[in-house]
Amino acid sequence: MTRAIRHITMLTLKDLRIEARGRQTIGLVVVLAVLIVVVLALGLGSGGGAGGLTATAILWVAYLFGGVLIFEKTMAVERHDDALAGLLLAPIDRGSIYIAKLLANLVLMFALALVVTPVGIMFFQFDLSVAPGGFALVMAVSMIGYAAVGTLFAALTSSTRLAGGLLAMLVFPITLPVVLISTRVLANLFEHGTSLAGSGLALLIAFDLMFLAASWLVFDVVLEA
Repeated sequence: MTRAIRHITMLTLKDLRIEARGRQTIGLVVVLAVLIVVVLALGLGSGGGAGGLTATAILWVAYLFGGVLIFEKTMAVERHDDALAGLLLAPIDRGSIYIAKLLANLVLMFALALVVTPVGIMFFQFDLSVAPGGFALVMAVSMIGYAAVGTLFAALTSSTRLAGGLLAMLVFPITLPVVLISTRVLANLFEHGTSLAGSGLALLIAFDLMFLAASWLVFDVVLEA
């Protein structure tokens, strides 16, 4: 167990150091996500303040497309110069590689959310002060499920020329239940003051566990494909 944790930590920090040196992925993703929010604000009109359903749905659009780019870029690093082949030859469990890649993707997605969420709040006059902790909790739990699936399918599609488009086509339908439940839970929280207990949060956690277990189990097969 200690060895696996050491490998996971080492690989996660390796990915984050690569991103910190170049800042290519997070810079590109943040610009794309902010543009999505701005375009939707201009198209839908942002006057009068948006409700929980509208604001969270728009933020999810930015998170979804930003997330796909993050998954694609972090896996492309491993495909560059056959780095993945060298990694697979190392005495590291494939499950540890998956967990490390997932953690790196989650760190980048949380960083994306830290930038894009205030932009969405500003443009749509969304009153986050009603339940900031609940918003952060539901979004964090939802992003874990989304990143679990995205990390798996990024490994599957990274060797194809249609990586980005194909990845979105595969990940979006599978994670749609997570997005819908998350949006509904936050709409009930902000518009009706419904408590998070029994509001769908348990279902989101169940989806997370299911996606994490399934992705961890088949990641080895995907890498060999």
